Amino acid sequence: MTALPHPKRISARKGNPGRCLLLCAASLTTLISAASLTGCSEAEIVDADKSGLQIQDLAINGELAAARSVRVAPPSISRMWNYNIKTLIPENSYVSVGDLVVAFDDKPIKDALQDKQAELKQAESELENSQLQETRTERDDALAIEEKRAEYEKNRRKSEILDQSMSRNERRKAQIDYQVASNDLELAQAMAKLHRNTGALTISLAERKVQRLKQEVSVLQDEVAKLKVTASIAGLVQYVPNWEGEKPSEGDSVRFGQPVLDISDLSQMQFRAQIDEADKTRFAVGAPVSLVLDGIAGSSLQGEVAELGNVVRDRARDDRRRVIDLRVTLSSAETELRPGMTAVINLPTADNVPPQGEIVEVSR
Repeated sequence: MTALPHPKRISARKGNPGRCLLLCAASLTTLISAASLTGCSEAEIVDADKSGLQIQDLAINGELAAARSVRVAPPSISRMWNYNIKTLIPENSYVSVGDLVVAFDDKPIKDALQDKQAELKQAESELENSQLQETRTERDDALAIEEKRAEYEKNRRKSEILDQSMSRNERRKAQIDYQVASNDLELAQAMAKLHRNTGALTISLAERKVQRLKQEVSVLQDEVAKLKVTASIAGLVQYVPNWEGEKPSEGDSVRFGQPVLDISDLSQMQFRAQIDEADKTRFAVGAPVSLVLDGIAGSSLQGEVAELGNVVRDRARDDRRRVIDLRVTLSSAETELRPGMTAVINLPTADNVPPQGEIVEVSR
């Protein structure tokens, strides 16, 4: 620290008043500089309860959600991307398992189903005709074979007769007739085999066509049934807004994959929120917590921490604060609870406040 001139020494120099004034100003400047350096280099000792710090609560805001819910969207229909809502159950309705919640327009599918049914009927008629034709062909081939066989036997016996009265030409003719009858019999048998193979192939193709059309008809019938969506669980119906914030209604058109409504089981409710990464140590899985519902005076809920997220992420695209997910299961299931209700967890931050008399470094 810079030594200050002694007042007596300054006052002793009476011979030069201007010089005395300059010395006094220099001494005052040196004193102020020394005081400033002392305040910046040393920690300021402050009593914690006299430092003006205010004890505030840690408020964690979140929403109630059903632990078990089902989201209803248009079903997967072949070559169909836009779905017109034909029937829609009113919002905030309670449904049971099997109740109709939404029905989409099935006219295009029914038209295709009628066409396929007509095509199936025609294919079944063609199959029946092919089977009848094959039966007739098989009968005709059997008769032709028997005729050729009788001709063959007759000529075989004639060729085996050893009669000296027959001329050489007659015997030669009998041998030729026998050979011709034998060839005719073999040809009739070959034609019958060819007809059987061809008929079997024709019938097989017709049967496969009928089977394929039956499968397509069955698929279309299933798709018509799928366009009438029923509730898979019992619960409360809530509409899901689209990307513009508009809720669906009858007559609207939705795309494949776009959710229409949620069915929530109100018997199992939970609280979901996001907490700062720094506050994770204040929670533990299984720890009891108390929640206060917004908008309902004096309404509090009890629950316990069910899950603390392990993935740290940004709170939002334009909010770089690091947060994790918090899920709390509620111990009491009240009928007044609805998914989407807001609630808050208030935690005192007394453990973050220094105890009385602790030294706190105050930044300037």
